Amino acid sequence: MKTITLALLFILALASCQKNDDRVYTGNETLIGSWTDPQYTDTLVTYTRAENLVENQFGIIFKPDNKLIERQLNGWCGTPPITTADYEGTWKTDGSIVAINVGFWGGTADYTWRIVSISDQKLVISVVNSKFHQSN
Repeated sequence: MKTITLALLFILALASCQKNDDRVYTGNETLIGSWTDPQYTDTLVTYTRAENLVENQFGIIFKPDNKLIERQLNGWCGTPPITTADYEGTWKTDGSIVAINVGFWGGTADYTWRIVSISDQKLVISVVNSKFHQSN
């Protein structure tokens, strides 16, 4: 029994020493760059950093001048096969909160995201609020 307990303690010690690349967002890290392949888990969305956006796949580019491009549906129908379009917008941060204003096929949208973690390869956000304003 003592051997099993020691083995478990050893395994736990090794697991606790693993490097975790995800950091809590403090405002010092940058969002600038391309983020693609959104994966939805409960209330979180995880994006992967990429060189560029992929044709007909969702993604977002945060530019240094607080401008952005969001690749999203090119119309109201989300039934495959989908087509996407690039919509221009703006972004700003306040601590871990990101405020986004961007066009979409039917008007404009305002998103509020909370950055849960960010690393060189992953961006994890929680959507705080989404408002869509239809064009007349």
